[in-house]
Amino acid sequence: MRATFTQEQSDIAKTVKAMAEGSRPGTRTALDVGWQAPEVDAALLADFSVLGVPESAGGVGSSLVDLAVAVEALGQGLAPSAFPAHAAAIQLAVESGSDLAPALDGSQRWVPAVDEPGVAGWLDLVGTAAAPVTKTLVPYVEGAEAVVTLGVDGLTIGVPAAVRERVSFDPSRPLADITSAPGQALSAGRGVQRATLVAAAELCGVAQGAIALAGGHARTRQQFGRVIGSFQGVAFQLAEAVALAKAGWDLTLHAAWAVENDRDEAEMQVHAAKAAAGKAAVFAAERCIQVHGGMGITMEADPHLFLRRAMVLDNWLGSSAWHRRRAGALRIAARS
Repeated sequence: MRATFTQEQSDIAKTVKAMAEGSRPGTRTALDVGWQAPEVDAALLADFSVLGVPESAGGVGSSLVDLAVAVEALGQGLAPSAFPAHAAAIQLAVESGSDLAPALDGSQRWVPAVDEPGVAGWLDLVGTAAAPVTKTLVPYVEGAEAVVTLGVDGLTIGVPAAVRERVSFDPSRPLADITSAPGQALSAGRGVQRATLVAAAELCGVAQGAIALAGGHARTRQQFGRVIGSFQGVAFQLAEAVALAKAGWDLTLHAAWAVENDRDEAEMQVHAAKAAAGKAAVFAAERCIQVHGGMGITMEADPHLFLRRAMVLDNWLGSSAWHRRRAGALRIAARS
């Protein structure tokens, strides 16, 4: 794979980052009034949904890395955007042979439904296309035109039979439990792996955003006549957060390349990427709170917004603990 981003990928990241700039107030507003779709979502759904979708599925031949850099930029800005969930739903269905045109042109917003109550990862799912089952942690269901539901025997795409809103730890990412409706089983292929990489990319962005917020505070806040970033107790925490974020991002990009090129190690790389990205995001958000000191634990400060997003994403599309175990098991199996 390429060791550097192409000019087009760099432009995608810059464009999306500029579009998401100033989104954090909307994330905070959701604490009081609930989630409202940001203005940027209309443009994201209409113009960026084709990212990561091969020509065989109706896309323009864009790579998964293109999509990853866009989603990572949204995560950095902590945008309360439904686009990552929409992109994950498209990736979940990209090998199903279904008509993705309504989702790709933004005329419909789709969401993915993978997780089941009490199930740590998708290998232990019990639902099938014919038997309705409860799916949990389904994001942004309200207003979505279709839900892409993963079962043991494949995918279904349609409207759920029932929806029950949940109280989300991150109100800017509303969650619901749904009861899936029976439908025709469609091929899943590597869809769930592709969707998981969307979650990993957003987690990497959240980690970078938390580090940027903490770093900005460390460079300006003074104690004992010095900026607090000059103290080892602060600097070392941020350095560790940077190292974890870099590892998570590198693994995510490599996994995206491995999945697209159907490499033997692709599944293991996806598990490793999601686990590393989740750890990096939660760690960076926690360090951000600590660097801010006493004000870091207040509702008025922003660090907790990053922790909320990190913890919700960390448990979406399989918990990071499950992904870590799966990556280890596959690595051992490959060596035996």
